[in-house]
Amino acid sequence: MNRIRATVNRIDYNGNLHRLVLSAGSQSFTVITLELGDEYTVGALVDIRFKPAHVALAKNITGEISIANRLDATVLELHKGKILVEMLLQGAGGKFYALTTTEAVERMRIVPGDAVVALLKASDLYLSKTDEA
Repeated sequence: MNRIRATVNRIDYNGNLHRLVLSAGSQSFTVITLELGDEYTVGALVDIRFKPAHVALAKNITGEISIANRLDATVLELHKGKILVEMLLQGAGGKFYALTTTEAVERMRIVPGDAVVALLKASDLYLSKTDEA
């Protein structure tokens, strides 16, 4: 599970549905959640968690998309298997992993050093408390 440390900047809600806007370095994140504990307040330091398999990648992307979180990243490492490739990426908010098919990596000709855009749906991100004050 990936983890990026972030600060809560804004919380919008409608009934049990919450939309949080967070920042990690110069990167902004949007998280949608049904349940939100009292410890998640504006200014709180939290960890954003997400599965490597929930990271979609784009290369040379143009146009508009509906996915809220677009992270510019550099491919640091590729661990290629017959079916899947695990990639270590570096974005403004830190390092994280993406897991995608070998077919997609070969079709997109992704190699270490490439610039990509990691796409993360707001509903695929989870929040957890940090151990820091």
